[in-house]
Amino acid sequence: MLWKRRFTAARLGAAGERRAAWYYRLRGWRVVARNVRSRGGEIDLIVRRGRMLAFVEVKTRQSLTAGAGYDAVDVRKQQQLVDLASVWLARHPHPGEVRYDILSLFWTGRRFVVTHFADAIRPVADARRPWLRRA
Repeated sequence: MLWKRRFTAARLGAAGERRAAWYYRLRGWRVVARNVRSRGGEIDLIVRRGRMLAFVEVKTRQSLTAGAGYDAVDVRKQQQLVDLASVWLARHPHPGEVRYDILSLFWTGRRFVVTHFADAIRPVADARRPWLRRA
């Protein structure tokens, strides 16, 4: 019989975020910040490679009953990530490019299966109100 490990929700999320950071580091990214909290919520991971800065939403699952992790990133969550990134960029100016990624992880009991959506969210400015960005 093969041994499978189950996580509690908090441990699953922490393990998924550690695995996400490792995933980016293996691809040449440097972790700038983790679990950046502000009044509007939390940015799971901020990574940088060259002049590209990526704000990453990490979703980890160990059951597909409620759907895959990326299914949980709805329009509201996308807009929240863009808004939180704008607040972070106001405090930490970045002259290069910015993108928004979704990293979905599924724990099989023995390993993580990673699905990466690079540049998954493309905010668009409203022509009538260019200061307001929508995901």
